[in-house]
Amino acid sequence: MTETQHGNLTHRWARAVMRFFPNRELMLRTDGKVRFLKISKTLQISVLGVVVGFTGWAIFASFSFFVHNQVVVSKNKEILDARMVYRSLLSEVSEYQSKFSNLTQELGKNHGLMLDLVEKNAALQQNLRSVEDRLETSNTRHNRIVTARAALKIKLSGIENEMKQLNSHNFNLKGNLNSVTTDLESALSQRNFARSQSKKLSRTVAKLENDLETLHKSEKDILLNLTERTKENIDDIRYVLKRTGLKVARLLKANQSKSKKKLGQGGPFITLTPDTEPALRLKASLGNLNSHLQQYGELQALMKRLPLAAPLDYFSISSHYGKRRDPINKRWAVHYGMDFGGSKRTSVYVTAPGTVRYAGRKGKYGKLVEIDHGLGFRTRYGHLHKILVKRGQKVDYRTKIGLMGSTGRSTGPHLHYEVIAQGKHKNPWRFIKAGRYVYKRQ
Repeated sequence: MTETQHGNLTHRWARAVMRFFPNRELMLRTDGKVRFLKISKTLQISVLGVVVGFTGWAIFASFSFFVHNQVVVSKNKEILDARMVYRSLLSEVSEYQSKFSNLTQELGKNHGLMLDLVEKNAALQQNLRSVEDRLETSNTRHNRIVTARAALKIKLSGIENEMKQLNSHNFNLKGNLNSVTTDLESALSQRNFARSQSKKLSRTVAKLENDLETLHKSEKDILLNLTERTKENIDDIRYVLKRTGLKVARLLKANQSKSKKKLGQGGPFITLTPDTEPALRLKASLGNLNSHLQQYGELQALMKRLPLAAPLDYFSISSHYGKRRDPINKRWAVHYGMDFGGSKRTSVYVTAPGTVRYAGRKGKYGKLVEIDHGLGFRTRYGHLHKILVKRGQKVDYRTKIGLMGSTGRSTGPHLHYEVIAQGKHKNPWRFIKAGRYVYKRQ
């Protein structure tokens, strides 16, 4: 802007002020006296500014009061809604508390059943050793009886030979009556003694054979009882494994192929003496019992490695295994684990004994702990707030391994729990339900 334009603008402004705010005079007349009150343009402009400012303040105050009233009404409505939600949460919390108490009782029953299974195994092993000792004693007695029977047969054949010799001697001594009479009396006495001894030995052999038969029958009953009890335990374990969805025969075959090793053999050659028929039956029964006990031992070892418990003491399921809508992008996806909802920093426990395979951050899992339970079983615990174990550490059943959190790809505090068997993901809920069945069987 040039100086000329600036001067014109100033001149116009001065003329506008003089036009609208000229110097005014008020004439006041009192008791015949006339006074003049002069109102300058500066005072007029000041009064106008005060009036405009007061009017603007009144408009602003009215608008602020209206807006504040609307805000208060909205806040009161939000407070009412929050109270309704809080009452709903209180009812849900009471329901969860009852569910948690039931779960605690079921966990206690499960622990007792596991202890009972261990005691049954120990009792079966003790009974097996007792049966083996009795079998060994019975074989020793049987060998003695066989030896005594052979000795009796030899004695009987000797007596028969002696009888033949006595008869030939009697025939040769017919010429001498006195000698024959004496020899005949001696032969009769020896024959009567031999018959007496033969009868006694026959009764002894019969008694020994009766005792041996009774012993075989007793051992057979014991073996049958142990075999039936072992079969019942095997059926119970197989039913639990079937509830988890695992192929029991395939797992046992895989574990047996891993455990087979070629062991050294040798020793002197001793010809095998054929066993008698009762011994063969007893050996067959004992072999059958050993087979079932071996199978029971393998199944029990497998049961000890199965993650049959829940990783939390108290929980609610926020997402099951399988097909679901992704909680973040709302698209259909496959969920290879289970999400347990709960409070932040809730304790997380390992569901079976094993070794820590991984402990640290892992992509979208956030803070992750992976446990190797052996026999091809692994479990994973994701989105942890804090990890309490290290890689390579040995952990027992129900060892505390971390705290629940919301690390990684997560919408809030929860535990992502996975079960892997033979390299394939399995539904963790089937294992947890199978564990509950084990606890109820106690």
